[in-house]
Amino acid sequence: MQRVQAMQQTANEEVVQGNLEGHSTELTLEKAVSLLTQENTETQIAAAQYIQHQCFTSTDAKKMVFYLHGVPKLISLLETDNEQLQTVAAGALRNVVFESSDNKMEVKDNNGIQAVLQLLKTCRDIEARKQLTGLLWNLSSHDLLKDYLSREAPQTLTKSVLVSCSGIYEGENPKDDLLVHPDILYNTTGCLRNMSSAGPEGRKVMRECNLLIDSLVHYIRGTIADYKPDDKSTENCVCILHNLTYQMEAELSPKYTIEMAEVRQNLVTKTKTPGCFGMRSAKVLERSDKEGPLLEEKSNPCGVEWLWSPITVRMYLSLMARSSRRYSQEAALGALQNVTSGNGTLSRAMACTIVKREGGLHQVKKMLQGEEAEVRRTAVSLLRNVSRFQELHSEIVQQVLPELIGILPGPDSSVELPMEMTLSLCNVLLNLCQSEPQNARAIANHGALKKLTRISAKDYGQSMPKDSQAASIVLQAMWRHTELHGTYKKLGYKKIAFVNNRTTRALSSAHA
Repeated sequence: MQRVQAMQQTANEEVVQGNLEGHSTELTLEKAVSLLTQENTETQIAAAQYIQHQCFTSTDAKKMVFYLHGVPKLISLLETDNEQLQTVAAGALRNVVFESSDNKMEVKDNNGIQAVLQLLKTCRDIEARKQLTGLLWNLSSHDLLKDYLSREAPQTLTKSVLVSCSGIYEGENPKDDLLVHPDILYNTTGCLRNMSSAGPEGRKVMRECNLLIDSLVHYIRGTIADYKPDDKSTENCVCILHNLTYQMEAELSPKYTIEMAEVRQNLVTKTKTPGCFGMRSAKVLERSDKEGPLLEEKSNPCGVEWLWSPITVRMYLSLMARSSRRYSQEAALGALQNVTSGNGTLSRAMACTIVKREGGLHQVKKMLQGEEAEVRRTAVSLLRNVSRFQELHSEIVQQVLPELIGILPGPDSSVELPMEMTLSLCNVLLNLCQSEPQNARAIANHGALKKLTRISAKDYGQSMPKDSQAASIVLQAMWRHTELHGTYKKLGYKKIAFVNNRTTRALSSAHA
């Protein structure tokens, strides 16, 4: 049985228009770059504003700034004591690097990223902080810089922006509350969203960054509680969490996997030991054991613990129910998909938590019924992971089987599903029908046979398509339930529909 993890998500960079304030008629780009080194602050401000405006309207202007070595000159202005000059320099750099890989690397090669991060630690001007965080967001869209930033920037962005803007310690430090602005948070979370899609080293740094995950969860829960689930920063926040759950079980510190194994062992041990109320205690624990492993729910998780907390699962389900933003829904599903994708105790416990403790299939069903193809794809991939665990099959069959079968194309359908989605759907059906005859009966009664036989019979020439092979294997598995042969016959299907040269070849290839 295969497992699936969600793809990672990034955020787009932005460009902003500069304020010329009457200087445009006196300047050229070449002259403006040369004026950046003048000692007159007003002249430097005018030059930086001109560059910002020109790079807002012209791609060639960005190339010219690179050719004229304007980037290091703008970086040097970030180190001045004048807040207005710092602001316009950051704004100019923000536009200079927009969709320009050369200028992005020029910023890094001239220690510009460190200069921006250092200024962000001390700057208290709202407009300057908007431009600085917007600049970092644009820089983070470059693959090489994304990886670099994911190692260097999380602590500064969290401490200098995320903690105050998320409201996690609202009221405790009134001076920091003055730095809160929605655009600053949006830029910062956009940057972190890009950074979180870097490699395993970057994910590790971000997971271990003090208060980063705590702030993200606090902000999302706050916007849901305030009936603002479509807030644009909320989308960024949930996408960051989605990315940080990617390969989480494999990348976690061993101490966490040991703790999870101990939780499971304690559950088994306690089941064998009657409590003060004898049969009552044993019955409750026996029911818990039968339903599969459940992680202990901490009332106040900390840091990386939020990634597998039942509280966070409820948050994702609430966001799916209330948000109309496609990427928020997809990221919430994707995070649940990721935390159920491993082969260890954690993934099984998370699947049981989603399905049994939180009743999450109700929301997953709604996502399957929606019109967004990527949201449906992610929902199916989540169910593919969850269906690996036999103790959850009853809920899957009862709550979402009709929707899953409904997604498969019928004999008269002119629309083909993406290969990945068809494979996931067939994998779910295979997991279900292999465990219990009643599951195979339900699959047949919901009209799956006409769809599976159609997919299985696709013309394949020299090599069988993967979806045809997957459907063929499901048909073979369904026929193994001999007690259902009468049911299949009543539905109009004989043995030849299940066992034929095509399905036999598919099964042999799978076992090869």
